[in-house]
Amino acid sequence: MNTLLLILKNDWRILKRGKALKILGLLAFASGIYALIYGKTFVSRQQETIALLRQDERARLDSLAAWARLDTTVAGNKAKWEKATSAYEVNVPEGYRYALHDPSALTPLSLGMRDLFPYYQDVWGRAIFRQVFKQEITNPQKLSVGHFDWAFVVIFLLPLFLIVLSYNLLSSEKEQGTYALLRSQPITLRQVVLAKLGLRLGLLLGFLAVIMLLAIPILGIPLGQDGGLWLKFFGVATGYGLFWGSVIFAVVSYQKSSAFNALTLLGCWLVLVLVLPALVQQWLTVSQPIDRSTFENLVRDEYNAEQPDSVVLKPYYARHPALYLPKDTAKHDQNARLPDLRPYYARNEAVDQTLAPLVGRYEAQVAAREATVSRLNWLLPAVNALDLFNGLAGTSAAAHRDYLLQIRTFHARWNGFFVPKVFKNERLKPADYAQFPSWTFQSSAPDFSIGGGLLKLVLVAGLVFALGWWRLGR
Repeated sequence: MNTLLLILKNDWRILKRGKALKILGLLAFASGIYALIYGKTFVSRQQETIALLRQDERARLDSLAAWARLDTTVAGNKAKWEKATSAYEVNVPEGYRYALHDPSALTPLSLGMRDLFPYYQDVWGRAIFRQVFKQEITNPQKLSVGHFDWAFVVIFLLPLFLIVLSYNLLSSEKEQGTYALLRSQPITLRQVVLAKLGLRLGLLLGFLAVIMLLAIPILGIPLGQDGGLWLKFFGVATGYGLFWGSVIFAVVSYQKSSAFNALTLLGCWLVLVLVLPALVQQWLTVSQPIDRSTFENLVRDEYNAEQPDSVVLKPYYARHPALYLPKDTAKHDQNARLPDLRPYYARNEAVDQTLAPLVGRYEAQVAAREATVSRLNWLLPAVNALDLFNGLAGTSAAAHRDYLLQIRTFHARWNGFFVPKVFKNERLKPADYAQFPSWTFQSSAPDFSIGGGLLKLVLVAGLVFALGWWRLGR
């Protein structure tokens, strides 16, 4: 034991005197701090947009509520009162609400799909699929570049830092002529390599802990609410670091030259982090194609396929017999400024009824592709870790699908409040404004489980480590 501690102390002195540790330490720390600031800045911009949308919604609804209380005997008030008390006007063009996908406290750590998918949606009375598949114009070059967030630092850069510090654990002893002296000591090669690698992994885990602790005040993470997610995030980062430690242990166990180790480890990094994920993506594009543009065109075509009023009203009344009322009650008002509104709602619901199976098949294709990737995560540690990070941050594709499902549920509640009033030609009262359905987003991140993905990382790391253990014991 004393000999092993002496070797560790000597190795630590060499690391401290060398420039590699200082340079890599500064680069890693700067990268970590920049990643936190980048993520916070990105999310802050989205939070500012969300705040503006909430302000707009509140101003619109407060204004309409005030108009609903106007004295109609006063000149100029009649038009405002009619708009504010019209269930159709409030339901469709004026009183819509925003369905907001609020970022979590951990979102800045792993931005994931946050830039690709919309994080707000105005919900009103028209067909829901016509709304949710309306896309904003986004800079494709910016999307292709990606983000320099903390997940990027952990997945792409930290393995490189660890490789630079560890590629010559044994080869340096041979190249410096101290290998024979080392072998004469009453310790095994396994103990030597494990001790040296353990020192470097300790430095890596210490760095992870420092940045994750700094993330608490920088990002304002409430540990009382999100402490469990924070610990899971740190656990995934630790598991990913241990995986790369096992890869280094296996390569070093072949006892080759420093140049061989460096090239081999860099090759492993290229294959595991860049090449394999790209090849899997290309294979999935061919084997499980998903053409979203074709689907969106189908949504537009189906919406524009107008049918006679009688054709859409008959099945609508069959689904909603309580709304079958005398025709004159469906008139919006006596000045005939708007046509009969019942076919409008029937037609929009018919569009959603027709498109629902198509949307279901599309979502099933996406889920099937994700399931394929999940099964391949044994060979894709970088993709596995990124999926876990995105799941904990609430920025995964699955989290966005859950958000869309919540929008569809809210749309049904929103229409459920207004449509009966429209069909009965019942005007809104000032008290009705307090009864409007409100949007509340429920994040799926707190329920996200990392057990399966982390188990894959640990088991693969164990297998690779076992290879190195066997090689060094020969």
